[in-house]
Amino acid sequence: MRILVTNDDGIDAPGLHAVATALTTEGYEITIAAPRGECSGSGSSLGTLEHGAEIAYTERRFEHLPGVQALSFDAPPAFAVFAACAGVFGPPPDLVVSGINPGPNTGRMILNSSTVAAALTASTLGVRGLAVSCGFPPEHRFDTAGRIAVSAAQWMLAHSAHRAVLNVNVPDLDISEVKGVRMAPLAPRGLLGLTFDKTPDTVRLLRFANTERLGTGTDSALVRDGYVSISAISAVAANSEGSGVAAHVEACLPFPVSAES
Repeated sequence: MRILVTNDDGIDAPGLHAVATALTTEGYEITIAAPRGECSGSGSSLGTLEHGAEIAYTERRFEHLPGVQALSFDAPPAFAVFAACAGVFGPPPDLVVSGINPGPNTGRMILNSSTVAAALTASTLGVRGLAVSCGFPPEHRFDTAGRIAVSAAQWMLAHSAHRAVLNVNVPDLDISEVKGVRMAPLAPRGLLGLTFDKTPDTVRLLRFANTERLGTGTDSALVRDGYVSISAISAVAANSEGSGVAAHVEACLPFPVSAES
């Protein structure tokens, strides 16, 4: 089974190397495809959609990951995943693992997470995606998150459907202190809170730790309380909500519509 490892913190980030090492230790064949530098908060951006755009990449080698192909892109992680899953660098992977992110990705704000978006991008191309996050330095526990990531990857490769996406958040505890693992809905608020400070010339982004109003049994609440949370999420898909809007808008058109159109 082939696993692609990516992240949004850059190819040299310690979280990426923690999960890559954990996976190779378990015998998985991995490839790394990640941005050259920091791309946090870029969501599912590909960087550009210009026809003929040329995206630079560099092949890297790491002594502690012998034989592992590593590609560094001048682009966000979604582009790296898109290129790899499209077969640009060989057969597509069976699973994309995104992380380990130093900072939780919980609640509805995961919409803006490029760690989660990398996993979702894989699913749009028929590849399973696994996003893994823990807490911020210096309390972060990449070791615990790496062990959880390996277990989740094992299950996905053996049991999950193609296009499945799991978002995993790990508390900053020793593996022996983790209270358990729970499937969880997204909280109304993430553990990472954002606020803004306006000046005459700028809007300054400030982040803070959310610990309240997280709901009961949600991903944010569970991680706060010492559990690993796992949320099954979906990429862009059509549904039946708003099914009457087409007829309403068509009725407002300033010209008659042919019954055959």
